[in-house]
Amino acid sequence: MYDVSCAIYWKGDVNLNRAEFIGESIDFIHRYTMKSLQKTAEEHGVTIPQIRVIGDVYAHKTVSIKQLSQNLKMTQSTVSDIVERLIAKDLLVKTPNQKDKRLVDISLSSSLIENIDESISELTNQSLIGVMNLLNPDQQEAVEKGMELLVSAVKEKIMLDGIDNHDFIDILYFSEKDKRGK
Repeated sequence: MYDVSCAIYWKGDVNLNRAEFIGESIDFIHRYTMKSLQKTAEEHGVTIPQIRVIGDVYAHKTVSIKQLSQNLKMTQSTVSDIVERLIAKDLLVKTPNQKDKRLVDISLSSSLIENIDESISELTNQSLIGVMNLLNPDQQEAVEKGMELLVSAVKEKIMLDGIDNHDFIDILYFSEKDKRGK
């Protein structure tokens, strides 16, 4: 495994080593942001799985337990337990489905809706803002440009590979404009 803090990866196949380094760097940053998010979430009395459920409900406005389970790759019983805990915390509400009374729709509670936009943005960006603040403005710009290039290349590869369903892509990484433009 490469030490991400050290950019020495120029051995053998340069493209493979670059890909390996980038992959491990992305994984390292993801682990850091998840740990930071977990710490912040715990300070607010919610867990990472609960944050994931809230995020998916937020993205879809109204969703069923089955849809949440599929979207989040969790069992229906796990999702159901998480939803019940979030209802008890007055973060989610259950309402009968208009078309099929046997089903229930899950949506955000009115108390959560009032604060959700700022909270999600704050929670998801807080850790990276702290990291970026350690860099000078030129370094920050270089990181941003590099990420723009990498994301653009990934989007192009998605199109070239014929992957037209972006539902698997976490809502935190693509803006609503990107989702609509798929």
